[in-house]
Amino acid sequence: MAETATQVETVTAPAGGPGAAKSRSRWLSLGVRVVVIAAIAAGMTWSVVSQWPDVRQTWLDLAWPSVVLAVLAVLAGMFANSMAWRAAAADLEHRVSVPAALRICMVGQLGKYIPGSVWAYVLQMELGRRAGLPRARAFLATLVALGLGVVAALGVGLLSLPSLLDATAETGAEYAEPVRVALYIVAVLFPIALICAIPAVLTRLIQLTLKVLRRPPLQHKLTLPGVLRVVGWSALGYTLFGVHLWLLANAQAAPGLGGLLRSIGSFAIAMTVGMFAFLSPSGLGVREAVLVATMAPFLVDAGGIGAATGIALASRLIFTVADLLAAGIAALSGVRQLRRGAPTDALPDDGDAAVVVEQVPAPRSGADQAAAPVTTR
Repeated sequence: MAETATQVETVTAPAGGPGAAKSRSRWLSLGVRVVVIAAIAAGMTWSVVSQWPDVRQTWLDLAWPSVVLAVLAVLAGMFANSMAWRAAAADLEHRVSVPAALRICMVGQLGKYIPGSVWAYVLQMELGRRAGLPRARAFLATLVALGLGVVAALGVGLLSLPSLLDATAETGAEYAEPVRVALYIVAVLFPIALICAIPAVLTRLIQLTLKVLRRPPLQHKLTLPGVLRVVGWSALGYTLFGVHLWLLANAQAAPGLGGLLRSIGSFAIAMTVGMFAFLSPSGLGVREAVLVATMAPFLVDAGGIGAATGIALASRLIFTVADLLAAGIAALSGVRQLRRGAPTDALPDDGDAAVVVEQVPAPRSGADQAAAPVTTR
């Protein structure tokens, strides 16, 4: 009986092969994360330190129950904005769980503390990719939520237009010119935003963007219910942000129901024009100027413009605290998910899909197959 010898050829992987490349990529990714976290921490620290001298006295004079309620109102508004982003992603054919949407939005928004206006969007795209969204769709969800949020903000801002128009008529007021700039921006943005919010128009804009990005087009048009969900969540978010401003003013005066409506409308306008006003006249930020113009009439006995300016700066400081709290809570939910052993939700980008090659052994003869051991995984 002839004896058949089987030769086994051992192939040694060259040094610096796929394993080494994967290790380098892991270390590079870790290094980038450390740099981003350090940049965010530095930006947030600078934001607090630079504002503290101006806001210190106002902050100490505020009633702590009002401060706590104001922080809770801001956190609730951030949750509503995250739900608006989730609704936008759903209308773009990608469903995202609530915890994943909170991580994408609340952790991603920390990128705004890094110099440059693009980092928050970049961070949200990367977090979206980890949640299973292609980068292009995550970016589009952010743009849709941002654009429809402008529609909601300007609609809510109508509540404060009378008081802001009165503020521009006050001669000698240091906030009059910035408020006038804010109203010009609103006048230009509102009709454009309304037209772009029409589902058919918005769908064409998105298809054009996907074509430019060389990504697959949407399989259906954006729907009116989907657009209304985004606008509704955004309007709720701006309303809650305005409530936080009213709570701060209520700690030093009694604005009443009229003050509440003006606080909601003015804060919505202030946040919107703050994204588009790159230069601020009179050395005063447009966002703060709008808030001062709204609060000053209610704070005449508490210090007038000085007290209103302090509240506007205290509002920005509260947003910094709320950003940190929201991001921490959202990040902890992800850590708990990993500890429970939940499967990862990361998927490759549609433009960077990973190719998995399965090595299949060459066919054997019948005798070899009978003698070969069976390996079970």
